[in-house]
Amino acid sequence: MSRIGSAALVLALTICARPASATTIAILMIPPTAQTRLLHDGLEEHARARNVLVHVAYAREGAGDQQVGQARRFIAEKVDALVVMPADPSAGAVITRLAQEADIPLVYVNNWLGADWSAGRVVFVMPNDLVAGRLQMRKLAQMLNGVGRVALIGGHASHPGSALRTRGAKEVMAEFPGLRLVAETITDGDRLTARSAVTGWLAKGIRIDAIAATNDEMAIGAAEAIAAVGLPAGRILIGGVDATADGMQAMQEKRLAVTIYQDAATQSRRAIDDALALIRHEPVQQYDWMPSELITDRISTTHFSR
Repeated sequence: MSRIGSAALVLALTICARPASATTIAILMIPPTAQTRLLHDGLEEHARARNVLVHVAYAREGAGDQQVGQARRFIAEKVDALVVMPADPSAGAVITRLAQEADIPLVYVNNWLGADWSAGRVVFVMPNDLVAGRLQMRKLAQMLNGVGRVALIGGHASHPGSALRTRGAKEVMAEFPGLRLVAETITDGDRLTARSAVTGWLAKGIRIDAIAATNDEMAIGAAEAIAAVGLPAGRILIGGVDATADGMQAMQEKRLAVTIYQDAATQSRRAIDDALALIRHEPVQQYDWMPSELITDRISTTHFSR
């Protein structure tokens, strides 16, 4: 038998060996990036550790219609549950309605939809991004001794969590009369657009003492812009959120002053466990909040680098 024929036979045997009654969970999310890779990998890992079959579909940020179409397809295929990281808040209401009508458990993970409560078997597993923004800015304010010029960088408009982090930062700034907002922008949530924004601010002569970005990628982009004009690391304090591997490395190099750890592995595990509990019609708290933890260069980063 040819190598191709052998491979096809193995695949066919594998498919046939799957039990017809196996639990199946569909995961809908944005494509894995620096800040979502751990979440993506954790969801698949925890599902498979519990002998759950997994189907994954991606939709870029803002592509709500595409994600709704994916949800319709998986519901038609009669998956046992949906785990969704919303690509766009507007898609959430539609996906929730579709799941409720089909009586399929739905777990939203990592991203806020702005809903206070949902009927049916619907659960939200996420960090409190408002708290993350408050933690970040409070530490920056402390490092500035309550006085300084602050710039804010927010992420993609389709990511409500980013808006909540910015809101939290502004709430804390209002407590410090000596802090002044000198620049603010919304970017695509990546290094390139953040670097471009900060480069523009510096070129205009805007004087900045601290930059609060709503994720580590944008914080690193800001650090790159600062380095490009010859300013030493640490001259402008930079805060991020997510405690990604690159973010932790940047902190160890003194390019970032603070970040916020939001445990993607725990989010992943709880999302899958909540979905399985909902499948079994067990009671699950609708809001399953994840803790946020402040990280600075004075805090041991060993367990955050895994």
